[in-house]
Amino acid sequence: MKDYRTRYEEIEGIPVYYLKDVSSTMDVADEFLREGKTGIVVAERQEKGRGRYGRRWFSPVGGLYLSWILKYDPLYPLSLSEMLSLSIVETLRYFGIDCRIKLPNDIIIDGKKKIAGILIVKKDNWYIAGVGININNPVEDENQQVAVKDILRKEVDREIVLKQFIKVFLEIKNIFYRDTSVSLKKWSEYLIK
Repeated sequence: MKDYRTRYEEIEGIPVYYLKDVSSTMDVADEFLREGKTGIVVAERQEKGRGRYGRRWFSPVGGLYLSWILKYDPLYPLSLSEMLSLSIVETLRYFGIDCRIKLPNDIIIDGKKKIAGILIVKKDNWYIAGVGININNPVEDENQQVAVKDILRKEVDREIVLKQFIKVFLEIKNIFYRDTSVSLKKWSEYLIK
């Protein structure tokens, strides 16, 4: 396997591999999974980032692009997307950004501008959860997309966003296992209806 890694650390006990330029974090995560590795793959830039139906996800330097390799859990098919979207919303709210969930996999500002997206792929007994959040990157279409720096009028440290996202996801996952209705109620509060 090609040594993609430029830096490695553990956040909340999760292995995190930081990479420079990749075709997509999903491709690298798939390769890692085949080699028995788990954790999160983060890229500075993706050449072929993608969303649902293979749609291109514009991924220049400055965004947060990651794929998280997660072990299959019987609850996930109904809940992984909800837990991830709620985690993104709660993370962005931590930074003072009011956003909402647009089904099936988008995080939206002002009812129309996309700030983040999710893509989940099942591989045998694993899931690869791709997350893209516009942080300090330019956006392709200012009428339909927005970045955190555009809203806050300043750049935000992407690693701080990543650490907050991981922390929030693990908290939501723990709450979900104790009482599914609590997380789903909160998720539905952020849902665009």
